[in-house]
Amino acid sequence: MQSTLSLFIDDEPRTVGRFAVPEMSLSSSRAAMKQHRFVIEMQASALIKYLEPAYAAWVAESKKDDERCGGPQDKLAKAGYPSLNQLIETPRLLGFVVGHYLLQEFLGKLTWDGASSIEYWLDRVVDCQTSDGFVRLSGTCYSKALCVEA
Repeated sequence: MQSTLSLFIDDEPRTVGRFAVPEMSLSSSRAAMKQHRFVIEMQASALIKYLEPAYAAWVAESKKDDERCGGPQDKLAKAGYPSLNQLIETPRLLGFVVGHYLLQEFLGKLTWDGASSIEYWLDRVVDCQTSDGFVRLSGTCYSKALCVEA
């Protein structure tokens, strides 16, 4: 599945297998790292096929939470839990799904290969766009800062 993803760091193509999605925030580590802009692109049809089971499970759990709490708990619930096909037409809501709620199930599983040295660490997803049959997530990531000796 990795081959269906394209990764660009500061507008340059990079290897997806060297891009990691940390389970915890980079927090204070950022101070010693270099910030970059990333864009990850995937065909919408491949994203839907890959994420459908995880999304269905997440929706089922969220609906239970809504019942326990007496009503919708987030923007997706208030939108009626649209299908992934419908979310492709609503990039802002799709961004919540793929860039936050299912980030580990999506990018966490489709990026770093577990063996290569990590070159970039995702910090946060800030935008989601859909066009021409593709979904594009963009945001900030970090790499180790290069030491420059005098």
